[in-house]
Amino acid sequence: MIQIHFSAADLGRVVFPADPEPLWEAALAARALSAAGARDSLPPVARRWRQAAAPLVSPSMRPLFKLIAPSGWFPDFLTPTVSTPGVKPAAELLAETPAEVFREELDERFPRDIDPYLHGLRSGQPAARQALGTAVVDFHQQVLAQSSEELSRRYAGDLAQRAHTLMHGGAEALLSSLHSDVEWSAPVLTVHTLRASQNLDVHLRGRGLQLYPSPLIAECLVDDDPRRRPILIYPCADGAAAEPHDPDSDSLAALLGRTRAAVLRALITPGSTTQLARRVRISLASASEHTRILRAAALITTHRSQGTSLHSLTPTAHTLLMQNS
Repeated sequence: MIQIHFSAADLGRVVFPADPEPLWEAALAARALSAAGARDSLPPVARRWRQAAAPLVSPSMRPLFKLIAPSGWFPDFLTPTVSTPGVKPAAELLAETPAEVFREELDERFPRDIDPYLHGLRSGQPAARQALGTAVVDFHQQVLAQSSEELSRRYAGDLAQRAHTLMHGGAEALLSSLHSDVEWSAPVLTVHTLRASQNLDVHLRGRGLQLYPSPLIAECLVDDDPRRRPILIYPCADGAAAEPHDPDSDSLAALLGRTRAAVLRALITPGSTTQLARRVRISLASASEHTRILRAAALITTHRSQGTSLHSLTPTAHTLLMQNS
């Protein structure tokens, strides 16, 4: 659980990037492709993207992927604030990162003697720096460019939905409706994560908060780098799954029962039993029982990741939801 503490000033400093940021795009996409913990819980759109994108990855992109830990963690220096638009200026700024910053962040998660490339990056070697910049540019041009239209459309669609909410309900309505794993109770925004043992407090203290939607993640991520405005990355809204359903004309509820239908819809974004119980507002025991029945009916699958049970929809369930949305 991550708690983000707001002041009155912070509510007026909640912002979105107008367009996807190249370095965040690269980091989140590489994470979706390579980190086992991230892959296990990808939403359907990200799974389809990953299947198409994986064969396009080339050896020149390896420096980028070496910075993605198996857990999905990646260093803050991979996503600096860039004032000039475009991937090439962003890659150039990344390559200019001071060696001490490379060392500090890499030593936090990676053994010093495990990889020659990371050792070169820690030392600030020009060749290692240049290789990282080249990896990011190649990844954008050869992998992300192939799907940029769809990813940009999903990003823009989410921003349009948030703009409508902000216009008609204000900042607090926006924060209240970001995602099923995010809860707003003034002055604290609580982000529920897959790792129940994770507890972190982020105090904004007038810095504001940047919100960043991504179609390539299933869980919310929070970045609190003291060198910039804190960022909350959340899964892009899935329009069909997010729409309320009329109980009098809900054919899925008639087939499965209202609660079980709600459980199935809640898993359009894969989640743990605890997350599912919170999303549908039922007890843990009830969530566990519903997942057992849905699993027996081949509508969901369940596997263990980092000590947590993750539930996700099967293709049959996706078809059922599309037919009854």
